Amino acid sequence: MTSLSGAILMIAPRVLGAACTIALIITFLNLIHRLFSKASLPSSLPWVGVGEHNSSLGRARAHLTSFFHLPKLLDEGYMKYSKNDQTYVLPYFINGPQVILPPSQILWLLEQPDDVLSQEHVNRQFLEAKYAFFHANRVKEPVHPEVIQHQLTKKIGNFADDIADEARAVLEDVWGTDTTEWREVRVYDTMLPIIARLSVRVLMGPEFCRDETFMTICSDFIRKVAIAAAAISLFPTFLKPIVGPIFTLFDYILYLRCKSILMPTIRERLHQLRTPDTGKLLVEGQTTHNDFIQWSIDHAVSKPVVNPVELDPRVIAARFSVLTFAAIQSSVITLTNTIFDLAASPECVESLEAMHDEVVCEIGAADNPKGWSKKAVGGMRHIDSALRESMRLNGFLERGVMKMVVAPEGVTLPDGSHIPYGTKVGVSGYSIHHDEGNYPDAGRYNAFRFVRGQEPASGEEKRPRGLINTSEKFMGFSHGSHACPGRFFAANQLKIALGHIALLYEIEPISERPVNRWFFGHIAPPLTETLRVRRRAG
Repeated sequence: MTSLSGAILMIAPRVLGAACTIALIITFLNLIHRLFSKASLPSSLPWVGVGEHNSSLGRARAHLTSFFHLPKLLDEGYMKYSKNDQTYVLPYFINGPQVILPPSQILWLLEQPDDVLSQEHVNRQFLEAKYAFFHANRVKEPVHPEVIQHQLTKKIGNFADDIADEARAVLEDVWGTDTTEWREVRVYDTMLPIIARLSVRVLMGPEFCRDETFMTICSDFIRKVAIAAAAISLFPTFLKPIVGPIFTLFDYILYLRCKSILMPTIRERLHQLRTPDTGKLLVEGQTTHNDFIQWSIDHAVSKPVVNPVELDPRVIAARFSVLTFAAIQSSVITLTNTIFDLAASPECVESLEAMHDEVVCEIGAADNPKGWSKKAVGGMRHIDSALRESMRLNGFLERGVMKMVVAPEGVTLPDGSHIPYGTKVGVSGYSIHHDEGNYPDAGRYNAFRFVRGQEPASGEEKRPRGLINTSEKFMGFSHGSHACPGRFFAANQLKIALGHIALLYEIEPISERPVNRWFFGHIAPPLTETLRVRRRAG
């Protein structure tokens, strides 16, 4: 028996090593296949970046170009094909080529039913949600859009003063209160705790957002998800169930730590729900809990037939971790980009002063504010425009609307081309946002471009467009029925955060803006670069 155990121990490492070697060889061959593959797309569709002939070698070269220089391909495709009302194929080495429609076909794209073209399938693949979001995959919607739309969005106005209170406190923590000396700060590293604390203050209340351990877990989790997803996407589908848990191990540990902190509260709420003397009824003068856990429970029990999975504590905890990623990461990127865009603008000082005066006009002086009401935040058009313009020029994703063909028989495009099941088809928000025909001087950051209004409807006067308003020319939050359901919440906290920065701080102008870096379809803001800031004296 001992000799048998010894033999197994000697053989096991060799077997494991051989299995890993085979997996790596298969993965390498799969990547080589991706380089040359046409992805079963019709030969009538032109590929950008392949040269004069759509050859295997040309596709390989184009796929490699997409890995390092995706904006170059987007610019070429837009000018050569989209501007001439033609569909083209954008090589996309990591997640497969995309069929890019011209802007004239956006309406057709939006009209397709979800059982033909699905935006949710693209989102799930992009973030490898099956492996990154754990127990939330037991339900159809890991982010729980119904709770966002019916609970969070409707109650945003009630949280304005709470968000403002947290914004002031966290800014003093990360940017200081010195009114005489400039302080050098890493912008991204300071925007992360700001947005994280504002988000958790709304989702879970002050007790959780002031818990340093809990906030560190949330912040670390959102940093790693995109990186893990990109690594998993390199592997063939049949190997992902094996490598997925490996690449998400660190995230899973963070999720378990987050869950351990949330579980007592979740179980207590579920217990109260089932206790006859409390239940859902209110005693006079008593108030209900107002946070994500309670919204999830209330939404589940409000349905005619209660799905027990919706009340599984693990699912509620997992959905919270997904929601923190959705709520925090994109807003951190947006606020970081906006700060750098403002600092590098020739009108930096004037823009900040205009926003400072606007905030004072709406809520009063910094030392005696009247309150950050929904109406006051809504009146901050210069703050709104500065954020919207940054999302236009330096968004965090290159796509505008992207869907996946989920009809088994495929789908026929408006130009007659038939594309198969599993193909991604959409429009490039990056290209539309940088089109001089849509935005004069499109390559320049014009902080107050939208105060005067852009993108007028046909026959109408130009009017201001708010950050939450999507259109065929502004897709910072996508567009159509599947536009980001959390954009109202995101816009609210972004405006309050930037409003506090303009109200309380000066930012030293810089001569040149640090570049954003493209990473597997993500567009990362400057992550380590710094600016100098100082608290306003009065």
